[in-house]
Amino acid sequence: YMFGQGGNEDAIEPFAGVTLNKEGTIYGTTDGGGIYDYGTVYRLNPPTQKGGTWTETVLYSFDPGTNMGAHPHAPVTFDESSNMYGTATIGGDLNCAGGYGCGVVFELSPQEGGTWMYTNLYSLQGGNDGAEAESQLVLDSKGDLYGTSSGGYDGVAGSALRLSPPANGGGWTETTLYTFTTETGGDYGGLAWGKWHKLYGVTNGGGKYKAGTVFQLQP
Repeated sequence: YMFGQGGNEDAIEPFAGVTLNKEGTIYGTTDGGGIYDYGTVYRLNPPTQKGGTWTETVLYSFDPGTNMGAHPHAPVTFDESSNMYGTATIGGDLNCAGGYGCGVVFELSPQEGGTWMYTNLYSLQGGNDGAEAESQLVLDSKGDLYGTSSGGYDGVAGSALRLSPPANGGGWTETTLYTFTTETGGDYGGLAWGKWHKLYGVTNGGGKYKAGTVFQLQP
């Protein structure tokens, strides 16, 4: 599929990789395009016959004016109930980052009739939790989401954070697991699970040679 062929509201400028479900359908995000030109979540359905064309559908158009985030730069992640989770680099709490917002963690849930419902799970505050969420999220067996941010203020250069689902119908709970500094560098690549609940990732700066690191986080 070549982005932009769907008219002015089509998805454009993908920054991230893609996520496939078990049926071979592709899901992803774009930095631009959509109704407001602040990015999209899109789906590509495979052809029904060999040699056919893939069909693109814009599932959600980001609009930072609604405090819901914008400019996603990471792939999405699915849970076992087909809910989709992702991050966006700006938007959310518009009191952060001079009115632009410090980014969000969001959920898209499938609805009857083929529509998707968008929910803002957490708005980054630019403090120890960092800013500019642009990593793919990973899940654990309890349904907790883990991800990273790549920016921040007052010496903060991003964070590793956990979002725990509501226990009794309330909101999601954010826990900052680690705060990156200008010495360690910020995380851009997301996290991967290792043995014994350890998390691994990379920073684009810091380390002995100020050229980036591979790091491990353990409970």
